[in-house]
Amino acid sequence: MGILLLPAFLAYAAAVIYGAIRSYKVIELHGVSLWLGLLLATGLICVIVPTLNVYLRFKDATSLWAFDVPISLLFNPIAAVLLVASFAVLKSHWLISQPLPLPLPFSVAATGVLLGISAGTVLGLFFAEQLAGLDQLPRTH
Repeated sequence: MGILLLPAFLAYAAAVIYGAIRSYKVIELHGVSLWLGLLLATGLICVIVPTLNVYLRFKDATSLWAFDVPISLLFNPIAAVLLVASFAVLKSHWLISQPLPLPLPFSVAATGVLLGISAGTVLGLFFAEQLAGLDQLPRTH
């Protein structure tokens, strides 16, 4: 199972690092401003989404397979679409030639989504079962 989970985990860890670097650049360039508020708001909302998704998916379960929660976090299609879309927004200059970079709100929101979803997924791998109360359910192997 590690053959599937480890590369997906490493991809999310790389997205966390990239999102953290981009967030630092936004904070460094603009300081405490409206853009920092937008970055934090999108990031915090997106951190909660993966754990909430796991809770809603497994709240009525009577037992869990050993890898149900990690697989549902790492291979969540909504999170994958949001990550790809935010990365495409951030790297849109690769896709189309435009004389000006994207407007700052789009870039800051995409950075917040990228950092939030990836950090929420990575943190969810370690803490989602405890937060959602799924750690008391019996495991099947």
